[in-house]
Amino acid sequence: MHSPQPPSRRPPRAFDDDGDYEYYWSFVGLDIRIPRWLAEIVDVPLIVRWEIFLVGVCTGLVIAAAAVLVAFLSAT
Repeated sequence: MHSPQPPSRRPPRAFDDDGDYEYYWSFVGLDIRIPRWLAEIVDVPLIVRWEIFLVGVCTGLVIAAAAVLVAFLSAT
């Protein structure tokens, strides 16, 4: 059985720090350096981006339909 190590012998905690990494976007043979937040967005698969776009379109259509319905009911 493994006993826990005393506090002085525990390995240092690992931090999820990507500050020393550089992210690049390749376009027509040209590597463009991009910030980490943009690299995380670009890393999202295309199908997921398409689903997010469609959810936004559907939400916008529902809000527009509700606004037209409220306007029509208030006009009559």
